[in-house]
Amino acid sequence: MKTFRLLALLQLLFLLTMLTAAGTPRDTAVQAPLSAAATGRLGWQWPLAGEPGILTPFDKPEQEWLAGHRGVDLRATEGTNVLAPHRGRVSFRSTVVDRPVLVIDHGGGFVTSLEPVSSELAVGTWIEAGDNVGTVATGAHCSKRCLHWGVRLDGEYIDPVLLIRDLRPSILLPLR
Repeated sequence: MKTFRLLALLQLLFLLTMLTAAGTPRDTAVQAPLSAAATGRLGWQWPLAGEPGILTPFDKPEQEWLAGHRGVDLRATEGTNVLAPHRGRVSFRSTVVDRPVLVIDHGGGFVTSLEPVSSELAVGTWIEAGDNVGTVATGAHCSKRCLHWGVRLDGEYIDPVLLIRDLRPSILLPLR
């Protein structure tokens, strides 16, 4: 039931973002998302080509300070191209502890973090969904085996897979 409510909230936020940002110029902090038909569910796509395997799924802790997995680990090898999962602006690119991290602000409260990612993009660069933003590098728990993709909505981590796949249960409706 939590997943269904989160998905409904995401759809509502998407519609509100489209309505409020449709006429926004390109050089401001918020942009209108691409249509769902253009790049998949809600305008989001995988940050790797094709549909990557999920090595470690999202595991939200019950409390903010508890252990959990605040994103998904997608199967990838060092040097694999990393793609922008949605249009936005690069808001951070640097090394955090032992890994290179790239953060993209998509507007509407959505922020993506990708690690370990080696990138030459400058902070402030606008990117479109599907643009090459860097390559999988080494560092942290994903070193040489995966790409960690995290998404925050208004500061709270959400399962990025919900932006790609419809995980709601199927409901059979009567024929009449």
